[in-house]
Amino acid sequence: MKSTLLTTTALIAFAGAAAAEVTFSGSATLGYNDTTRTTATTTGATSGWGVTTVATGVAGTGVTALDDNQGFYWDANVAVTLSEELDNGLTASATFDFDVADLTLGDTLEAGSYVLSLTSDTAGLYFGDTAFAAETRWSGAGDMESDSFSEADGETVLRGDFEVAMVEASLSVVVADTNGTTAQSASGGSDSFDQMSFGAAADFGQFTVVAAYQEEGDLGNTANGDYNADEVFGLSVGATFSGADITVAYASDETAGTNSTGIEVSYPFSDAITATAYYVAEDDGTDEDNYGVNVAYASGAIAVAVDYDYDQGVDKWGVEGSYDLGNGITVLAGVLNENEGDDTDYYIAGTYDLGGGADLLVSYGVDDDFDQEDEIGANEYQEGATVEVNFTF
Repeated sequence: MKSTLLTTTALIAFAGAAAAEVTFSGSATLGYNDTTRTTATTTGATSGWGVTTVATGVAGTGVTALDDNQGFYWDANVAVTLSEELDNGLTASATFDFDVADLTLGDTLEAGSYVLSLTSDTAGLYFGDTAFAAETRWSGAGDMESDSFSEADGETVLRGDFEVAMVEASLSVVVADTNGTTAQSASGGSDSFDQMSFGAAADFGQFTVVAAYQEEGDLGNTANGDYNADEVFGLSVGATFSGADITVAYASDETAGTNSTGIEVSYPFSDAITATAYYVAEDDGTDEDNYGVNVAYASGAIAVAVDYDYDQGVDKWGVEGSYDLGNGITVLAGVLNENEGDDTDYYIAGTYDLGGGADLLVSYGVDDDFDQEDEIGANEYQEGATVEVNFTF
């Protein structure tokens, strides 16, 4: 990503002090997609798409759009980083970004994210739109149902990181939810923060031990689907033996009364082929264990990944690959089945590197039962035909 660095005398707070750095970067997207699906809330005949009552309409008529874009779409974003090295070895920094345009020809500027930090070589303090502590440190073993630690997405978070000897640890609290509701206002002033979270990783020779914990939360926080109000605990141990990476993990959702115990093994058979397999014993309402295997091949211009998962009683599989034709052109394709039925999703796409931080995407995707909602495959391609150009500055 290119950036513009301004270090003028106007950015120097005091004569002789280190110059503050102000970095601007940005991105812009212009695209066209030919397909959309909508569904009415009233009951009707089932369409060939597998969606009950496919209809067209406008907002407020009981018609809900099921995908992201139809016709032309565009957006632009500007990000700013402010940084200053203090005299005591600390670095103060603030980062924020603005959505300049999003299906408009210009928005009222409003920061989409904001993080204020104070860091050193061994510690850091972060405030704003930043990750939770358990989310930052946790490393599980495969698809574990009970390691449902909250994932931050717009909450106001206060997090501290520190490193002591062989241990790296983080501690965080939620100051306000995604709607801006503070813990104090939600609790009538009795609580200054919500859902304390902790995570730590320690290296003991060839072993890595990770522990994570989050307390039960009180904020509703319904705007973030990845926020889990439950009390959750996790412990994992990773090691390398004869080239194989092995992780054993245990997680418990204390509020729900469920737990998961898993093992994951990854082994490189050669420089080009790596296989990963996992098995998770689930103690929950279904008692359906999870297991899966992934084989990845990457050599020269070719990359292919084959994936199979048995997830809570549902078979899922996928084959995705890419081929670099050279001269900046890459062709990608994939076939996936996520619901153990006859509905199979697939896509074919091509990218062209235009140079200077710009690229062109052309793709065509089909989602038979629309379970992917315009996120088909690892690169989350849109339903139908798409032509999109992206710029980074």
